[in-house]
Amino acid sequence: MGNDSNRERLKEIIRQEIVPELEALTGSLTEECIEYITLHSRFKQVTKNQYIQSYGSYEDGHLNYLYRGIAHSFYYDHETDKTFVTRLWKKDEIIFDVNSFVKSEDRLESIRMLEDGELIAINYYHLKALLSKFPELYALFPYLHIDREKHNNYYQHLLKLTAEERVSLFLQHNPTLINRINKDAIALYLGISRCRFSTALHKQKNA
Repeated sequence: MGNDSNRERLKEIIRQEIVPELEALTGSLTEECIEYITLHSRFKQVTKNQYIQSYGSYEDGHLNYLYRGIAHSFYYDHETDKTFVTRLWKKDEIIFDVNSFVKSEDRLESIRMLEDGELIAINYYHLKALLSKFPELYALFPYLHIDREKHNNYYQHLLKLTAEERVSLFLQHNPTLINRINKDAIALYLGISRCRFSTALHKQKNA
């Protein structure tokens, strides 16, 4: 019964929410295309600290649509013995490594949930088959690439700021996240220590 319920909910979300967004970028989709997307996608309920996927082969990668919750991308650097958080993912965002998919490069980052959530996932082989059968969906890739570049530019700018400025900018763009996810994860994303983050946050609250 649980699987049947998830399948019906998946159909409803894809048809009522995802397809209209796709069609705004690709043009009208055929019924066959919509059915294919639904058939080969999976609706998943995920929990806090659960890995959506780990670094590794491009063939093990997924395209994930984060329907509910917050996640982050991160990698561990052996030379510095540090973990680096590179992005926070929020509701309605598509988590996908375009370069890995297109160039068949290994994925360097892992993705983990920071709170309970739900996502819709399609794996590498099903996505390859989907794009082969319906090449009009490639129109989504420039959008994903632009989104990645915009975030990279924003993040590079962020890292040039002082600790206080980083916290201030983060709060401007993410006013509700501070009370929803682990503050250690936010400090890692901002590239500052937990102590400096707490001090800067305290100053912001008392400004």
